[in-house]
Amino acid sequence: MTFDSSPPGANPPPSRGPHADAGHRIALIGAVDPALLDLAALSLHGEDALVIATTIHPDRGEHGVISLSSVGSEALDGEPSPALAEPAVLDIDMPMPCPTCALREVLLAVAQDRAADDPRGATVILLPPAIEIVHLAPRLAEALEAVPGIALAGVAHAVLTVTAVDEILTHIPLADRGLAWGEGDPRCTGEVHMLGLGYADVIIAVGEEGAGADLVEHLRAHDALLLPGFDAPVLNALMSVRHDARAAVARVHPASTRAWGGPVEHGVRTLDLVSDRPFHPERLRELVADLAGAGMCARGCFWLPSRPGRVCAWEVAGGAVTVGDAGTWDEAPVAWGGEETLGAAVGGPVGPRCHLVITGIADDAACERVREAFSRILLRPDEFVMALAWSGPDGDAMDDWFGGD
Repeated sequence: MTFDSSPPGANPPPSRGPHADAGHRIALIGAVDPALLDLAALSLHGEDALVIATTIHPDRGEHGVISLSSVGSEALDGEPSPALAEPAVLDIDMPMPCPTCALREVLLAVAQDRAADDPRGATVILLPPAIEIVHLAPRLAEALEAVPGIALAGVAHAVLTVTAVDEILTHIPLADRGLAWGEGDPRCTGEVHMLGLGYADVIIAVGEEGAGADLVEHLRAHDALLLPGFDAPVLNALMSVRHDARAAVARVHPASTRAWGGPVEHGVRTLDLVSDRPFHPERLRELVADLAGAGMCARGCFWLPSRPGRVCAWEVAGGAVTVGDAGTWDEAPVAWGGEETLGAAVGGPVGPRCHLVITGIADDAACERVREAFSRILLRPDEFVMALAWSGPDGDAMDDWFGGD
């Protein structure tokens, strides 16, 4: 759905929504582009919330330093949180080398301070550029649930539509943008966008309509609020929801991701490929590039006859294919957003299947090549007798794909 903005001149206070009894509310905004986070700070200036910008400096201190700075009218004209008193920018030594884990601990302490200082107020956290909210928000939400008087409100991801196609569909290392967390950070912009667009409760699409805006529409969940830039009532949108981490994780989990589709006028297409049959290990290796497609991104799952109990994760982001083990089928999410996913309707966990959701800018011929590759990789009924040949340690010769020794 698209969140309708207020008419010109209307600036109502943030909606308390159905969670007004939650006490102090914390909202998160993430982005790849630091300029979008600066724009978020400007747009929220003067709103009825304290805005805190966060920055990670991995090259300072023993493990790194997290800097917090307050933004907005409350910080300038009112009483800021005790945690942000003097100095205006607070540097905190990271308690551990993992930036996401350290930031989670710092934000939990900030939330507790803010709740004590302003029990019925609101705080918006501008996350460090390129952080993956799926690795931060769930455990933060869990920790906040144990603290009386605090709730995690909306989690947002901001994206610039004019650069969305390049940043999602081509390989742009974060290091090339000066956003890597040290020399060992191999991530690219597409990975962060894919997780952000799939996980967030609120998507802030900044820019004009076109292929980039259509791509964002295809990749975001339909129950996420879509805001047309920061001119929309961002604070109202963030405070109108209470973050459901379990549902958000299910939106991006390879076993429960879903195909949404969207406008096709600018060439963006989404393929929803499903089969109960497993992939043939050898043909998967042979046709992996054809299945990934050109100029596409993807998320989903597959299974192998040699690993029937494991969810094999499939992701294509920034032109790179990632394959991994996503746990067992019994542990996989089966429902989110009030709707059942495949398998839940029969009253049990989702069974093994291949389900790939592929999105990109492609013509009919390119889409057909991907569909054909998917069909060719599937194990044929007459080949099931071969499954025994793949049993045993690395019987399918794919341990190098799944982190085996």
